[in-house]
Amino acid sequence: MKARALVRLWSIFGEPLWIVVSIGFPVLSSLALSLLYYSIGAGNYIGFAVLGGVMVAFWGNVLWSMASQFNWDKQEGLFEIYLTSPASITAILVGMSVGGIVGTVPTAVIVTAIGWVLFHPAVAASWGAVAITFALTLASLYALGMTLSSLYLVYGREAESMNEVLQEPVSMVSGLYFPSVGSLSPFPFALQIVVSLIPLTLGMDALRQSLFSSPGFVSLWVDLGALAVMAVAFLAIAAFSLKALEMKGRRDGTISVRIR
Repeated sequence: MKARALVRLWSIFGEPLWIVVSIGFPVLSSLALSLLYYSIGAGNYIGFAVLGGVMVAFWGNVLWSMASQFNWDKQEGLFEIYLTSPASITAILVGMSVGGIVGTVPTAVIVTAIGWVLFHPAVAASWGAVAITFALTLASLYALGMTLSSLYLVYGREAESMNEVLQEPVSMVSGLYFPSVGSLSPFPFALQIVVSLIPLTLGMDALRQSLFSSPGFVSLWVDLGALAVMAVAFLAIAAFSLKALEMKGRRDGTISVRIR
């Protein structure tokens, strides 16, 4: 786990172009939304835009660095080494998650600092609740990334197409750009129920409540309980599916060389 986390950190900070992209995209997204809200007189939404810029960095990391990583490793011939080594596949995934979280924190700090300096969003935070919410949101998001990694491992090249399909629609409906659930949401109630099955949606709802005292879809503690359940459920699904795929791969090789 430690070894895979260090490799992830080196891959993030060892390539200058990746540093620019990983920092630039969330910063530009946050600035664009903040300026939009400022220009139309919706200054109370600027804090939401800054928070969205922070979380879009983690969401991108989940999709492109977590969910897709095993598929890329398979293409490069590394997954065979994982299968033949005594290391646990789940431990390798946890190491990827830890490295991804630590590697994305500087981006989150830069987005927050720029948003705070330029726009001074009003904050009414309960910092203990913020810390718990942030931890549970990341736990559920990266557990989802572990689950997707087993799915992408099976479907091969289609994984990148799935990422393209999921990136922006999920960003919109999960509340990265504006509240997508609760009284401030423009979506119908039925759609709000559906998008609440995405961990990022409940995480954003809980973070807005704990940071800005914004009205939520459900109470903060219900959000936190649901996030904890999602984290455990996705971890269990990921462990089960990866173990099944590992045994299948050891038995007949259908992971490393896909048979259509």
